Amino acid sequence: MRVLILSCNTGGGHNSAAAAVKEYFDSMDISCDIMDALAFDSQRKSDFISWGHVFVYKRAPRLFGAGYKYTENHPPKPGKQSVIYHIVKKGAESLHDFLTGEGADIDVIVSTHIFASMILTEVKRKYPTSVKIYFIATDYTCSPGVDEIDADAIFIPHRALISDFTGNGIPEEKIIVSGIPVRRAFYERTAAVQAKQELGLPAHSRMVLMMCGSMGCGPLRELAFALSQNIPTDTVLVVVCGSNERLYEKFQKLSGLPNVFVIGFTRKISLYMDAASVILTKPGGLSTTEAATKGLPMVFIDAVPGCESKNMDFFVRNGFALTDSTVDGLASKVKELLTDSGRAERMSLALRESFEGYAAGKIGGYILSEVSNFNGRLS
Repeated sequence: MRVLILSCNTGGGHNSAAAAVKEYFDSMDISCDIMDALAFDSQRKSDFISWGHVFVYKRAPRLFGAGYKYTENHPPKPGKQSVIYHIVKKGAESLHDFLTGEGADIDVIVSTHIFASMILTEVKRKYPTSVKIYFIATDYTCSPGVDEIDADAIFIPHRALISDFTGNGIPEEKIIVSGIPVRRAFYERTAAVQAKQELGLPAHSRMVLMMCGSMGCGPLRELAFALSQNIPTDTVLVVVCGSNERLYEKFQKLSGLPNVFVIGFTRKISLYMDAASVILTKPGGLSTTEAATKGLPMVFIDAVPGCESKNMDFFVRNGFALTDSTVDGLASKVKELLTDSGRAERMSLALRESFEGYAAGKIGGYILSEVSNFNGRLS
């Protein structure tokens, strides 16, 4: 059996979900590769779309949110295709050529991005295929475009979202509640003191972790100043800037604050979460799921409107996180969780109960059960 996972480079979350699913298949000794779906049209197009997404996301978040809302409120007419579908579907022919050539032994294709699923849908429309195709939703909402795709099953983050998907025309029999896949490391726990020692942080201080995804967006510097002045004296603040090198350089000006530690890109987020008492973050689908899997109390920065606002609404509505619209208000919410241990413990327990189970294993196990005797190929 051979599995292909298609993702896109529009932020780190989709690739992280793909890596988590690959990790499961690798553990089962099943051949599995991850590829950039947009590159099947051209690498230049993939780079341009990914760059444009990141640029607008970081530099003009309100524009990003307005675009998302417009797409959400103006779905294509019955029988018509969205503008996004028309743009990305051009990679279908090259993807088909790959699947009938080098990838002719692929049995299963898993998509972690709606763009990839649109390209796969176009492949299915133009060419006969019996390869099993699956889509993993990586946000806590039914995003625009999901109703345009043709998949054998759609894996969704939480059972409370079933009605969101059926309400957008997805047949209930195609919906599988799996959770969003995160790497195995997030299901493992290191004692907080040990984690801080391994990270070179004060072992017996409490820790607030602040991060805004792989791109490090949001009012992080303002929040860092506010938190450094308001968190209890036995607490340190760790700021993860991600791949945003400019932000990391600006943060060096905070080096004089004894309770603030600034980190650039790191592969030790799981360990930082183990060390933390509270996380202050934007509500990206993957980062929230990673923290939820750890049972880590959360405060959300509404940095980028759109699907992340939907994520925030879901978590806050269900008592899994707190939020506020101002920098001072966010700092106050963090302090509240640090000083009200009962509330923090209740939130942690609710997260652990609602996000239990290995999502990548649920997804992989379902796929294996579906294709255990499957020998389909593209014709």
